[in-house]
Amino acid sequence: MVKLHPDLPPLPLRPRAWQWLQWYGVRVVVKDPHSTRGGGLWWPDKKLVELETAQEEAAIHELAHAWWEEQRKNPSVRATFSQMVKRLSQETDPRFRRAAEIAYVYEHGDPNTGFKGMFQPDGTIIDWEQYAGLASAVMGRPALLPPYIRGFYTELFDYSDEGN
Repeated sequence: MVKLHPDLPPLPLRPRAWQWLQWYGVRVVVKDPHSTRGGGLWWPDKKLVELETAQEEAAIHELAHAWWEEQRKNPSVRATFSQMVKRLSQETDPRFRRAAEIAYVYEHGDPNTGFKGMFQPDGTIIDWEQYAGLASAVMGRPALLPPYIRGFYTELFDYSDEGN
């Protein structure tokens, strides 16, 4: 757990990952430290994580965007990750239910909400949102992801109850 901002609770980032993010130039701003209702943005051009509130889930999500920004530049990494999200969408192991449900919606959309899935009109996969969405869905706990996709998150997150 790393305390990376005075207005945020300690987050399950690996210290080395936070050091790299700082070296990369990432800054974190919390607009309303008295609320935890959520919301935030990753501004890649500014290398800024802008959080509306001090919500842990939003911080994990936006920091995952910041981390993935460089990782996704490798087409092979991006393609492999997208293949693993597709596989996760078909996962039946109940230990990974939450992540599988999220991945299913990313792959197939949700007719109840009108969400069409994580694809741009040209068919390009919106991998950056898949990556951050899965990170916040499991709240930075890689153990809640199956081994075939977990490795994409273990350099970034280190959750103390990993063995439980």
